[in-house]
Amino acid sequence: MSIKKILNRENRTIVYEWCAKKNTPCLVYLHGLNSSRQSEKGKRLLKFANEKNLAFLSVDYTAHGESEGQPSDFRIERCLNDVLDVMAKEKIINPLYLVGSSLGGWIAFLLAEKMQNQVKGILTCAAGVDFLERVWRKILPPDIKLLLKSGHVIGPNAETKGYCFSYAMFQEAKPYMLLNRKINYTGPVILVHGDADTVVLPDNSFKIKEALLSKDVQIHIIKGEGHALSGYPLEKELEWLIFKGEKNGKSKK
Repeated sequence: MSIKKILNRENRTIVYEWCAKKNTPCLVYLHGLNSSRQSEKGKRLLKFANEKNLAFLSVDYTAHGESEGQPSDFRIERCLNDVLDVMAKEKIINPLYLVGSSLGGWIAFLLAEKMQNQVKGILTCAAGVDFLERVWRKILPPDIKLLLKSGHVIGPNAETKGYCFSYAMFQEAKPYMLLNRKINYTGPVILVHGDADTVVLPDNSFKIKEALLSKDVQIHIIKGEGHALSGYPLEKELEWLIFKGEKNGKSKK
């Protein structure tokens, strides 16, 4: 495993982990908002990749983990571009299996649309697709919205539960919203969600299922699990997904 750095297209330093292996699938872990590649899931999936002899990639997006940037710099587009910049730098041509946690689930489907031929399967944990729309419409009070529109940046602080909000964050996310159209990905997808999740509601996974063009979509609702899904054995889901994808790929040759 190699911890590496690049300058992204905005000249920010982006830190990532890349374990290169030829002729094998690549597991790509996409972390959540205010998290990093070194989260509990990231460490577990790195271990899984090593045990299964898979290539592995995980990127700290702008303003996350060890990468450069302030909380107010967070944008959906930047997260997506950071991952694309790293993949281009490393010239990754392996079949890709994406694991997206919360925000990372949103990034996973945006990546899949851009790299349909290379992405062979997607596993999400409490996928936060379009979560900024819900925050703006249903969570932020009118007085906070007015402050944001006037140019103020709110948080991160205890009152915002560690999050940082700017008006640009919401406005610039609009072109990346997925649930108001069809998601152009036809590969296998597993959507895992805890029924006790109050951060990203479980019905979001059902909305994603309806939006996807794929006919191979499973939703697994886990009783008693919250947003973190820390107690759920994602490795078993992933092993099944990769085995299925590789078997299908060989049968088409």
